[in-house]
Amino acid sequence: MRGEICIGSASVLSFVSFVLLVFMHVGQINTSTVPRGISMVNVNTSGYGQGLAAALGDPIFGLYTDNASAPLQAQQGIRDLYKYGLYSYCGYVNGSQGICSNTSAANRFEPFGNMVADMSMNYSGVTTALITQGTFIDSNYLGDFTNGAYYLIIIGSVCSALALFTGLLKHTVLFFLSTLFAVLGSLTLLIGATIWTVMIKKAESVNSFVVGPSAAPVPLGITVSTGDALYLLWAAWACLLVSILPYMIRVSGLAAAVLALVAGTAALQKVSRAGRYLYTDDGNRFFIKGIAYQGQGAVANDPNSPFSEPSTFTDPLTDGSACNRDISFMQQLTVNTIRVYSVNSSLNHDDCMNAFSKAGIYAIIDLALPINGSIDRNNPSWTTNLLDQYIETIDAFSKYDNILAFNVGNEIIVNPAGTQAAPFIKAAARDVRAYLNSISSSALVGYAAIDGDDNWVLPLAEYLSCDPTGSNSGSTAIDLFGLNNYEFCGDDNASAYNGKNGDFAGYNVPAYFSEFGCVKQPPRLWTDVPIIFSPPMSDIWSGAVAFSYFPAQSNDGQFGMVTVDGDTVTPNDDFGRLKAQYSNVTFPTTPSKSDAGSTTFPACPPQNSTWLASNTLPPTPNEAACNCLENIVSCQFTPKTSNTTDIVGSLIDLGCSLLSQQGGNCNDISGNGTTGTYGRVAFCDPATKLSFVMSEYYEITNRAATSCDFSGNATVNANAPSSVSGANAAASSCLTSPSATFTPTAPSGSSGSNGSGSSGSSGSSGTGTSNNHNGAVALFGGSPSALLGLGVAFVFSVLGSALTVA
Repeated sequence: MRGEICIGSASVLSFVSFVLLVFMHVGQINTSTVPRGISMVNVNTSGYGQGLAAALGDPIFGLYTDNASAPLQAQQGIRDLYKYGLYSYCGYVNGSQGICSNTSAANRFEPFGNMVADMSMNYSGVTTALITQGTFIDSNYLGDFTNGAYYLIIIGSVCSALALFTGLLKHTVLFFLSTLFAVLGSLTLLIGATIWTVMIKKAESVNSFVVGPSAAPVPLGITVSTGDALYLLWAAWACLLVSILPYMIRVSGLAAAVLALVAGTAALQKVSRAGRYLYTDDGNRFFIKGIAYQGQGAVANDPNSPFSEPSTFTDPLTDGSACNRDISFMQQLTVNTIRVYSVNSSLNHDDCMNAFSKAGIYAIIDLALPINGSIDRNNPSWTTNLLDQYIETIDAFSKYDNILAFNVGNEIIVNPAGTQAAPFIKAAARDVRAYLNSISSSALVGYAAIDGDDNWVLPLAEYLSCDPTGSNSGSTAIDLFGLNNYEFCGDDNASAYNGKNGDFAGYNVPAYFSEFGCVKQPPRLWTDVPIIFSPPMSDIWSGAVAFSYFPAQSNDGQFGMVTVDGDTVTPNDDFGRLKAQYSNVTFPTTPSKSDAGSTTFPACPPQNSTWLASNTLPPTPNEAACNCLENIVSCQFTPKTSNTTDIVGSLIDLGCSLLSQQGGNCNDISGNGTTGTYGRVAFCDPATKLSFVMSEYYEITNRAATSCDFSGNATVNANAPSSVSGANAAASSCLTSPSATFTPTAPSGSSGSNGSGSSGSSGSSGTGTSNNHNGAVALFGGSPSALLGLGVAFVFSVLGSALTVA
């Protein structure tokens, strides 16, 4: 609908501009009613006889002609009024009777020469001697500039017509051309109108000339005034200029399509959620037919997980040559999505992301990083450092048109006891959703869960998509639930999925298998692919991601479909079998987008022995409050080592232990997802929490010098309040709203995440230990208003140049 309004309003404005220009062009082509009334400039000489008489001191006879048909420039007498158009000028002996010069293109505005050529010899000589200064007599100057202006106006008029007619055809390429015609037409009309305006203003200097005796001077009697054709020209320019605005609203999308067409590719459509399904902009149902794309780095074994989990990672989206090398193999697999588990937001991803976009491949990006860059399953928290890391990754990737979703976590919860971490995951989804909305990103918010018993996996899925307030709001809900599912093994049959199909049959948001491909019973036949992408599973699930493109070792066996040696990629049998299955997939088309309905957000599941999560979520991490607190605490963390992640945890444990011995506690820095209680400093980063704990111990021991040492890792803050009561008051002033939720903003001075390991990889189940938005848009600065502003700046620079030259 917005596109139709834009096209309609732009066409109406172009039409009005075109009509105004038509009327302007017919001015003074003859003396009939309409042309006679339209002129660029008027020169009234009816008072010149009196002025000449005053100058000479004698009566004037034979200066004027009373014959309206007398030819111009034949010394038969001047006319009372001269009117100039673009093609000719006309002389009138009264308001309506007159004659025009021969019609020709680019008529020159030369009023003095035309007037003198109508006079008899005696008067022409006197007039030339009488009027000796001013632009009015400079026929070459006025004629040359107005002659040039004519051609600019002609170009602008043609562009106005082309903008109108190409816009009416409503074809993508022609509509884009109509935008270019409108811009070019506005520019040339502006310059042409400016030149005419300046020339008229300069010629008007003759209006102030006086003659006769100094004691009683009288006006010269020649008056130059602007004609209504010039006003028509300015109005036409304004309409054409304003028509660019609706063109620009549309061109942000059309430019990408046109440039993609020139490049021989089609721009990726946005994927959005409707009801419990995914759809592209054209209304077709979208299924994730994907593959996990990240090499495995160093692994850390966790007894709570069946997988060997990564402790380091290598960002696979920073090497353009490697991505281009792998894309041809992914095209053989016919995948439309990759899932990447860990990325470094400080690095450049343009080459890879643009290459995947051109190949029609979307990306699901996990925001977490191994070890310290994710929500800890054993000691969960949602803190400023994690929020900043997530936002920096979003900012690094949201400019790409092939971002499908951002995952806020992967396999954080692996058993019923761990479900107390769910409120922290849901808070992360809430804040990421709010930030994406604030930057107008259409990316989905997702989570990838490890498979497990129904008594906690299903409540987890329901909890992440529920509304704790009971008001059917999706502000805290995920858009996309992923299940890392490996229950279909070997030559199993469709019944392997009966349990999960039943669990998710009534789920309210889109769900998919964020990993699949069991290795317990090799070889992997991938015979579950046609089952997943056909009814009844396609009525429940929105696709699947095969694990994994690169080799990955797990406790269950070896994954991987290719081996890579430099630039050489060697597919294995797993690759060939998946290729055969994926290539035969035809996506179901039901339900249609109109039948999908809207998404509803039910109440959250109640707590029980296997589901421990509270419906009260942690607040939005408040970096300003934490920075304020760090600056006023009495004992600050000043580490002796640059690798603070190795000592912060143990020092917090030490500080809390010492506090406990003095009758204090660490409740202020703690959060409990089961009771729904969160300390007033619980959302701060670990270093700020440590400074707070150190200060609490320092204060409770009456500021004993030895209490602010912590093996040389603490220093007394000289800027802190001098008293304990003052310190407490200052801390309270920093933490005025410790339970607030709000739309987060990008961290100041952010330069991307440095990760907890930039040389390793993610692997099976991604960063499971914890722990875990177009080439055309970039060309135009990401915003239609940026292009419009650039065009306006250019136009006015030309205007300034024209005025200076004139």
